Amino acid sequence: MPIAISKGNRRLYIPSYQIHNVLKVYSRQVSQSRIIERQKELSAKTSADKIDISAEGKRKMIVDKVAADIVDRITQFGPRDPIEQDIVNQLQNELGKPVDSDEENEQDQNFVFNIIDDENKKTTNSMSMEGTHFITKRLEQLAKEEIDRNMEK
Repeated sequence: MPIAISKGNRRLYIPSYQIHNVLKVYSRQVSQSRIIERQKELSAKTSADKIDISAEGKRKMIVDKVAADIVDRITQFGPRDPIEQDIVNQLQNELGKPVDSDEENEQDQNFVFNIIDDENKKTTNSMSMEGTHFITKRLEQLAKEEIDRNMEK
């Protein structure tokens, strides 16, 4: 059934199928705008997640680099500052014995270290490089934990 619209002396007749088509197009545009809004909201949320992940990745990379530098300094020169000394102290507490790297006695395939007992007697020991893997890894973990704590402060 057509709709009649009066304009001045004239009457315009609009067929119902044209009204139906206009409503269908309008409905489609409204639906598409809702979909676009949802996509914008989702992309905003995911981009914020990417930023968080990226920032956490950068933080981890910094912690790993600084920890590796600290472990290198400790193994080459011994602990030189309070943070390095704290890390070595934690490792010594875990091992139950003080450990002192002795560079003069190092051999190519062995890790040479000194143990100072309760009577302050120094005993020199060596360990194959495979055995030092545990100590080096643990030293690295302790360094990372210490750096992570300091970054939060």
